[in-house]
Amino acid sequence: MGAIKSNDRLRAMINQNFVIQIIDRNTKKRKIIGAGQYSKELESEELKIKHFKKVLEGGLDKYVFLLRRGLKIQFLPK
Repeated sequence: MGAIKSNDRLRAMINQNFVIQIIDRNTKKRKIIGAGQYSKELESEELKIKHFKKVLEGGLDKYVFLLRRGLKIQFLPK
């Protein structure tokens, strides 16, 4: 069975160009997720959109966001 196409263009562009890695700095656990799961990890729609826009406007570079609750989020280009 194939993957379901997304209706959200922002999410599709992120998945097409970047890999998202979330690192919990307290427990040292890492996980790689897609843009669809990103909003579940953040629990803030405004922050998700802010991060996505910054990454897409900046080009294919590595972006790192540090959150107060100990999460380090990396957008790594494919």
